[in-house]
Amino acid sequence: MIAHYRQLLHYYRGLVALVFVILVGGTAAISTFFLYVSPAYVASVKVSLLPTQTELAFSQNFVRSTTINPANLLTQTHIEYLLSREIAAKTVDRMAAEIPADPPPVRSADAEPRAGAEPQLARLKHQIGERFTDFRRSARRIYNILNSGRHVQLDPYTDAVLTLQDSIDVDMVEGTYILKIKVYWNKPELAAAAANFVADEYVAYARAQADTASRRMEEVLSREIAKGNGNFSELENQIKALRLARANNFAALRVIDPAIVPLYPAFPRVIVNTIFAIIGWVMASAFLVICADTFSGTVKTDADLRRQFGPRALGTIALHRPKRAKLAELAKKMNMQCNAIPWQGAVTAVGSDKESRRLTAVIEVALRRLKGRQMQKEQHLERVAGLVGDQGGTAAVRAVPGGPRETVVQLGRLLDGRAEAVPATGVKVTDLGGANDSFCMGNARGLNWVVIGIRPGTVAEEALQGLTARLQGQGVENIFGVFLKG
Repeated sequence: MIAHYRQLLHYYRGLVALVFVILVGGTAAISTFFLYVSPAYVASVKVSLLPTQTELAFSQNFVRSTTINPANLLTQTHIEYLLSREIAAKTVDRMAAEIPADPPPVRSADAEPRAGAEPQLARLKHQIGERFTDFRRSARRIYNILNSGRHVQLDPYTDAVLTLQDSIDVDMVEGTYILKIKVYWNKPELAAAAANFVADEYVAYARAQADTASRRMEEVLSREIAKGNGNFSELENQIKALRLARANNFAALRVIDPAIVPLYPAFPRVIVNTIFAIIGWVMASAFLVICADTFSGTVKTDADLRRQFGPRALGTIALHRPKRAKLAELAKKMNMQCNAIPWQGAVTAVGSDKESRRLTAVIEVALRRLKGRQMQKEQHLERVAGLVGDQGGTAAVRAVPGGPRETVVQLGRLLDGRAEAVPATGVKVTDLGGANDSFCMGNARGLNWVVIGIRPGTVAEEALQGLTARLQGQGVENIFGVFLKG
């Protein structure tokens, strides 16, 4: 089974290479492009949200009959406030007031300045970035028109607020009352400044809301005391509790870990993306190869060849310069299956007359060499036993009629690099042709064996089964199959 899929991968190596170029090469190229043109830096800041006794009691009563964690309820409420448009608008206003239009870049300690090259590279990067930004705006405009029928052009301030809202990500540190605010930006200085500004604005907003609510409640209680309604001491205790909670609010809601300028971009991660692309390439290639093998119905591997010809599958043979060991193995297997040497046989290569002639010569040489070795062994045994002399042995060799010497001489030169011919041994192999217009089924009548040569993936199993049935109808008992290469 492993050999079957290994041969399938080799057969579909072009498809596998194409998928590799598309997935792995495309992912690496796109990641490198975004890293150069539009990297995303992330800066994070942590804010503590310690609840008051009143907030904690209310949360516990609210989730009493559910499985919700009271801490999750409080922090999720703060997150929704933090992601509101009001906080984003205040942050944009502060950034516009405190940050210059083009902040100076932050240079690491081990960076070496290069005179002349850096300004040109920066200008080129800026130009590419502007072109890419224009492309994204055009794509968004086209998408809105196709999706909604029209495109609404936003003013720069609204666009900046919405962009900042999309760039904010808030996570809760599990089991605590701490929020981690992350801001993504294409410049590290702006990412750190935006994260700190968002945290500061939200802390100030939450403190102001709590202080306003506390003072209103204190005013209501003070009016009740002035009217003389209710228990005077109880109202005084409530006012003192409100003032104490208002004082503790500055310690309960504060920034505990401000953001710093990130050194490396968080997106894209070229190596990580490429590794995942390689994993996807392996999975996609395996899926495509399995699907192609399932639905193609052609003979492509040794397992497919054995399924069609059983023990008479001869494997793969090279048409040009085949190895001696492979020729010996092929002839030995044919001789063991049907005693091929004393009988006449034929060869056909499906779809090609040239390959059929070449395969005929290869099979003939393989069988002649096997017969020659057998005769040499017999002569050696006879000489050892003293049964015949030198003249009788030579006569036995000469008594066997030879095959077509011209074909054998040419193949001997190609196989061995020498010009001598293979000894005549009485082996005769008929070429049935390979092309549809030249293939002659009648020439196979009465033969003992036929070898069918095919190129992997070029012949359907149904067509091969039909050819086998037709040869059997001509009286051929032994049908071999072999893959051709070279």
